[in-house]
Amino acid sequence: MKVPKRLQPLVDDGLIDEVISRLMSGKEADIYIVSCGDTIRCAKVYKDAAKRSFKKAAQYQEGRKVRSGRRARAMEKRSSYGRKQQEEIWQNAEVDALSRLARAGVRVPETYGCVDGVLLMELV
Repeated sequence: MKVPKRLQPLVDDGLIDEVISRLMSGKEADIYIVSCGDTIRCAKVYKDAAKRSFKKAAQYQEGRKVRSGRRARAMEKRSSYGRKQQEEIWQNAEVDALSRLARAGVRVPETYGCVDGVLLMELV
């Protein structure tokens, strides 16, 4: 399979050896099955905010606190920096939730890192 543009940096850095196939596409991301050495994993490629189809995105982000005043103001004004920060917070929230659940003993996919909007994790 041809390597999708967003996965190419991970291939170049040696985090992914091969993109086997696309598993699925959803409203927030595309999921690919990838090989990393002898291990099969999945790569969740988050879609850009402009391409996501969340009708109630604000409800998903409600209650999330931003410590930096600069970041909060930029996000409020919806500047390009603010939108970038919102995307980063959005993606890190899932990684943080998976980590907290794993520490609590819940069986969740193991995460191997989130790089430029791509979450590399265990294929379950």
